[in-house]
Amino acid sequence: MNYKKEYKKYLTSAILDTANNKIASSSLITAFAVYLGLSDLSIGIYAVLDTITNMLQIFAAPLFSKIGQSKFVVLANYTIYRLASVGFAFIPFISDNITIRTVYFFIFAMIYAVTGEMGYITFVNWRMTLVKKEDRTKFASSKNMIKNTVVMSFSLFMGVVLDKFKTNGYELYGFLILFGIVFIIAFIDIAIRINTYKPEIENKPIKIKESVERPAKDKKFRKVLIIAGINRFALGIGTMYLNVYLLRYIKVNYVYYSILNIIINLSDALFSKFWAKKAENREWNRVLIPTGILYIISFILLLIINTNYLIYILPLIYILMGCANSAYDIYDNVAIYESSKENYQTSYVTFERFIEGIVTAIIPLLSYTVFKENGNIIATTFLIGIISYIIFIVYIYKNINNKE
Repeated sequence: MNYKKEYKKYLTSAILDTANNKIASSSLITAFAVYLGLSDLSIGIYAVLDTITNMLQIFAAPLFSKIGQSKFVVLANYTIYRLASVGFAFIPFISDNITIRTVYFFIFAMIYAVTGEMGYITFVNWRMTLVKKEDRTKFASSKNMIKNTVVMSFSLFMGVVLDKFKTNGYELYGFLILFGIVFIIAFIDIAIRINTYKPEIENKPIKIKESVERPAKDKKFRKVLIIAGINRFALGIGTMYLNVYLLRYIKVNYVYYSILNIIINLSDALFSKFWAKKAENREWNRVLIPTGILYIISFILLLIINTNYLIYILPLIYILMGCANSAYDIYDNVAIYESSKENYQTSYVTFERFIEGIVTAIIPLLSYTVFKENGNIIATTFLIGIISYIIFIVYIYKNINNKE
């Protein structure tokens, strides 16, 4: 195996994969849901659906320990995942009824989320067995930086296309062009992966009980679970309605919406190497505490600034959030896997995602029982995000030492 050549191929496909995730999930599909007329609650649930389905990952470790993680198995699941991401484009041709549209939207969303989450661990294992330990933080920062450049370019193009077609009364056709681009990126990504070396994964047979008990009883790993759980809840509740808040209540146009996506991804990209440097010695305090502070500042600004002025402050907020995203991504890409016991990485990583799913499932329940579809009430979710990140910082300060 030519390590440098395979490293570059896997990095390229990983960039296309994560860029497509950002493009589809974070901006395009959310904007399309608003176009389809889905309710705030439906769009909010979609925003956290991929994390809720993390609960299914508890079955992923036992499943893949039985059927294996051959390239065929991994890419078959991945192909279904990518096809589901463009399936949304057919919904307007099925029905004009909002209820029917919502049902079909969540059918595609569930397939997209379930196959994505079930396949997550296979790509973690592929990456970690292919990329040398000393290259992992560099890999994560390079992937984030280039991925965000791709996303920024697409976001600008998306805003211009959608505003242009909307002005001329052909908004749907603008969305169809963009879904077509998503499909092309996915096709290239899969083609590269087919020709990328995949090391054999040698995991011991795993049962569901074992995949829960072993990581749950590991006291060191328990700290990782608590950090991930608090962060997932805080970020989920704080950003659950952010896109619909911008598009439906502040009424930003598609170009400005796209510019905000460019800003957050540019910030993410620019700070990737900075956080990778901070994490080189695995001093996670230096990464996680700033993450919490940046999100707190962002949510405070969203909470206290009047909507008439907020539109001018949004670029600053998105810079801060991009920087925070970049910091936590380094931790998420490296620390969770490296905190796992040797030969049981699949169990550990899937259990961590399982915990994130349980925590995130609380968020729609809160939204349905506490919040109504009103812009002012939606803004109060930012307050819960602030409180949660204060708890996040306090926990890290008291429990996480450097290099832990």
